[in-house]
Amino acid sequence: MKITKLEVAVWQLDAAIKLFLEGDYLSSLTLAGAAEEILGSLCKRAGKPVAVEQIAEFHWDDTDQALTDKERKTVLLRVLNRGRNEAKHANNPDETDFTVEQVYPLQMIMRAMPMARSLDSSPLREAEMVAWIKAHPEATQ
Repeated sequence: MKITKLEVAVWQLDAAIKLFLEGDYLSSLTLAGAAEEILGSLCKRAGKPVAVEQIAEFHWDDTDQALTDKERKTVLLRVLNRGRNEAKHANNPDETDFTVEQVYPLQMIMRAMPMARSLDSSPLREAEMVAWIKAHPEATQ
């Protein structure tokens, strides 16, 4: 089966939403993180906004202004990608476990959905996810 990278990302995102709604936050995080990364690259190529870059720009003034721009960006990206990176890497021998929090896949899904839409595609379960978010406002605070 040959499919486009956009189709791959939207398929992953749809599966991530399904798993999230079923309460499987770890699998959802892994798939949503992969989809978000692909969609970010596709948006960048197409000259469209990349969610993580927009969020980092929004929080730029929240970082230590004594740091270099590169260091500030590193700090922001570390925070924004913490859940995904902790779930997929084992580089630090002192890190022996990981706490899976509902917010980690939720953030990735919420970053990925608008990028998919900006590329004229949406996951099949997008409406279900939006309904869940509206029914659980505490999850986005």
